[in-house]
Amino acid sequence: MRDLSLTQKYLLCVLNNKGKISSFEIEKVMCIAASGVVELLLDEIVSLKEKKLFTEKPLPAGKSFLAPLYDYIEKKQPVKFERVIENYSITFTDKNINELIKSIGDSLALAGCVQKERDGFIVSKDVYIPDKKAVDAVIQNIRAELLEDGELSEDIVALTSLLNKSGNLTKYFSAYEKKDLKRRLKEIKENPANKEIQRVTDYVDSLLVLLIVSAT
Repeated sequence: MRDLSLTQKYLLCVLNNKGKISSFEIEKVMCIAASGVVELLLDEIVSLKEKKLFTEKPLPAGKSFLAPLYDYIEKKQPVKFERVIENYSITFTDKNINELIKSIGDSLALAGCVQKERDGFIVSKDVYIPDKKAVDAVIQNIRAELLEDGELSEDIVALTSLLNKSGNLTKYFSAYEKKDLKRRLKEIKENPANKEIQRVTDYVDSLLVLLIVSAT
C-alpha cells in the first residue's frame, strides 16, 4: 500500500463495511469536502485570504483525486470556503459529492486500500469496501501520535479534528484511551499553530447548525 494523504485517510476511516457513506450522514459528507480543502491548503496548492479560497499553483499529478474540488475552486475563485463545502454537501442532488468520493475512492483502490465493487439494482454505483489492515494502519498512526506527548504533525491534527467532528474518532479508542484523547483534542483546539485547521472544523459546525435550523 502506498502512503496515503489526509483526504484518502479520512475517507478510508469513514466508509462503512459495505463501502458506502449514507447521504443522511451529513457530518461525514461535509468533512470529506473539508478534508480536501485542508489538504490543498496544507500543501499550499490553494490559499485562504480574507475568508476566500484562491488557487496558487496547478494541481500536482499525485493529487489528481482532488481534481473535482480543485477545479471548482479554480473556476469560482475567489470563492468563500462555505460555498465550496455547501457545493459538496447541502445540494438538491448527490452528484457533486458522489463525483468527489469516486475520485478519492478510485485512488484508494489503486493503492490497494479498498475493494471497488458495483452496488445497486436500479441505479448502480461504485462502492469502496475498506481493507481492514489499511484502516488499522491509519488508526495506529493516529494512536501513536495522539496518545503520546509531543508535537503532532499537521496531517494528524487535521485528520483527528475531522474524524472527531464527524463522530468517527472515538470508536477506534478504548474507554481508558478516551481520557487521554479528550485531553489531546483540547490541546489541538487551543494550540495557536492549528488555527487554520480549527477554522475549518468550526465552519463545518456552523453549517451543521444552519442545516438543523432549516430542517425544523
